[in-house]
Amino acid sequence: MRTQQLAEGAVAIVATSVTAILGGWDVALKLLVTLMVIDYVTGFLAALKHKRLNSDVMFWGGIRKGVVFGVIIIAVLADEMLNNSNPVLRTLVIYYYIAREGLSVTENTALIGVPLPDKLVEVLAQLQGDKPEPTIDRIAQDVAPEEEQVTPVSREVPIDVTIAEREVIATKEEDE
Repeated sequence: MRTQQLAEGAVAIVATSVTAILGGWDVALKLLVTLMVIDYVTGFLAALKHKRLNSDVMFWGGIRKGVVFGVIIIAVLADEMLNNSNPVLRTLVIYYYIAREGLSVTENTALIGVPLPDKLVEVLAQLQGDKPEPTIDRIAQDVAPEEEQVTPVSREVPIDVTIAEREVIATKEEDE
């Protein structure tokens, strides 16, 4: 019984400390955490569907999400330093990452084959454009063993499901 109480107390202390250092547990932070989890799961499912699973890419994707919390902590501290009565910088940072995670979740759902509204696909295709490969993806590819070298699925398959399906069919035909 005593061990259980100590464990519960330790969890409470850690959770309270993390919540305090992140500037509180408000709706924006809840939404960001939810989107991060959904993005990670849908990214995994998209990579699985396209047979592009890579442990290094998954590992660094998780690290990248952890670093986002570091940026939020910096924004909280900057708000405190500037004596902001409202957490302006923290809010801007969280909203920025909510938008990025939302876009990524939408891309992943398209890669999985979930139909999306045409207008959303049009806007996302414009946003996706010819984006450069993130530095972290290049690093992951550099350190990955030869047998694990893959291109992240989000870099290979366009957001438009019909184009993606045509490319998958063309790839299968080439393999045959």
